Amino acid sequence: MKLSVKLIEKNNEFIATCPELDISCYASNKIEAIKRIQSILYFYMQSAQELGFSVENFETIDVDGKHYLFNYDIYPPLNSTMH
Repeated sequence: MKLSVKLIEKNNEFIATCPELDISCYASNKIEAIKRIQSILYFYMQSAQELGFSVENFETIDVDGKHYLFNYDIYPPLNSTMH
């Protein structure tokens, strides 16, 4: 499955949505919105794997039609608690 993120600016906020998984978040700027949606997608994949589902790891993601590497560096280690 190929994941995409669409960014929408509304009322001085950015909404990032992944239509393939029906997941959305918002932030005050574009970069933060992308980081947040990546974090949510990472959590989604980890949770699905912990529940025993076979989940494809994504190395790239399309944001508004532009191809980006999925940034694993922004996440905490897998054994730490997410806040």
